[in-house]
Amino acid sequence: MTTPDSQPQQPASDLSNVRIGEFLLLRRLGSGGMADVYLAEQMSLGRNVAVKVLKNDAISGGSEVLLKRFDQEARAAGGLSHPNVVQIITTGRDGAVAYIVQEYVPGLNLSQWIRKHGPPDYLTGLKWMQQTAAALRAAADAGIVHRDVKPENILVTRSGVAKVTDFGLAQLNQPNTPRMNLTQAGTTMGTPWYMSPEQIQGEKLDHRSDQYSLGVTSYHMFAGKPPFAGKNPVTVAVQHLKEEAISLASLRADLPKELCDVIHRMMAKKPGDRFQSAAELEEMLKSLDRVSPPAGLRTATGFVGKFLQWLPELRNAALMFVGLVVLVTVMVRRMTPAVELPKLPEPTDVAKASTAGQQFALAVLQPDRQDLWNAVIRYFPDSPEADMASLRLGLALLSSAVPDVGQANKTFQSVRNKGELAPEKKYLELLGMIGQAYALREQRRTSELEFLLAEIDSRIEAYKSDEELQMDLDRAPVELQQFVQQLVMKKQQNNQDSFFGGGFGPPPRPPE
Repeated sequence: MTTPDSQPQQPASDLSNVRIGEFLLLRRLGSGGMADVYLAEQMSLGRNVAVKVLKNDAISGGSEVLLKRFDQEARAAGGLSHPNVVQIITTGRDGAVAYIVQEYVPGLNLSQWIRKHGPPDYLTGLKWMQQTAAALRAAADAGIVHRDVKPENILVTRSGVAKVTDFGLAQLNQPNTPRMNLTQAGTTMGTPWYMSPEQIQGEKLDHRSDQYSLGVTSYHMFAGKPPFAGKNPVTVAVQHLKEEAISLASLRADLPKELCDVIHRMMAKKPGDRFQSAAELEEMLKSLDRVSPPAGLRTATGFVGKFLQWLPELRNAALMFVGLVVLVTVMVRRMTPAVELPKLPEPTDVAKASTAGQQFALAVLQPDRQDLWNAVIRYFPDSPEADMASLRLGLALLSSAVPDVGQANKTFQSVRNKGELAPEKKYLELLGMIGQAYALREQRRTSELEFLLAEIDSRIEAYKSDEELQMDLDRAPVELQQFVQQLVMKKQQNNQDSFFGGGFGPPPRPPE
């Protein structure tokens, strides 16, 4: 394990800007009881990954149990290949550091999503239930019981796809596979708020235990809180064993009765009263696609319903506000001459780092510095980092005191050209187009913007799978990812056929 200017050393509390193998750790994303998770760059491929590093105390304490659990997570999840499971890329040791490398999923976990947005609507929540159930079926088919299904372990991508992560407590139930004895800390390890009764009692577990935890997670997702609350884990565990949850239908009258019945069956105290196979549960959830919420209550609860209720008042207030702003702007422009802010000279003495990854990492620390991104492009022109730096440079040009839309558009065009010329960099063509549209986003209804949006929409529709598309979009800076997400959400909400529908007029033609 090395820092840019040091020799191998023992792991520190924060490993940001440290290189482990071929992975440069950029910043810490989160921390759990056993490991820290970092956003990292895989230097050989120039892509972002998530690196889970076992914490210092687990290593210094000589806990073989924790090390074995850490290795078991890599084996359990590494054997699964499913679009709704966070993919394990590799695992290894670098000196005193044990680590797992997995796909980077930008977005929020389900718990964070609920805190930020509130409970989702019926169709969104059902989709996430279906995707999580599909992931757990894949695990069950491989003889794996997750044992820690909870909102924190379900990631929601920026395109709205749910992915299951953290198989650190997974139990292998495959025949002829020696079961690892990792019960030193007890067999009921997990999160009490979501644990099945049989897991609390330390009994043998199968896929129905994960089903119970998914039921509790789904209840929490729709109700905005777990079904059982308590001052400590013991009181919560007792409720899981003896108490019945309040009817979900009484808390969310806008949900179909069929969905509420499915969730309560998933939460049955006895495994025999739940769905008896992961496939049965998955099929039942798919059948709910044909079920509609109760008439008149489809948007009665949650933020969306409240927003629609407020919409007439908000529209009138917005029109009044816009009129006032226009009036004030006209008056101010007539009274004061136009003044253009001077562009500040940028420093040009950026030193060359030893690698493209280190040069890129320095620029990440000050993303508005155009000279730092130019240094990556100038010193390492043929590297993947230079391609990503060009995208970041375009954003820096737009975020300066005097945004240079024209130069930003040219920068994004150069990225697009690279993708058109090099088949292995085809993704750059899409990212460059997104960058151009982002630069022109304030210029409403222009033919150039309409044509770009049509091209982007067509290119996205041509992808063979959502996973392939998501992999390419994950390479983009977060601003461009969020821009695409806004386009997708607008398209879905307005039931449009393309990004430029709903007000842009007929299909656009290339600008002259």
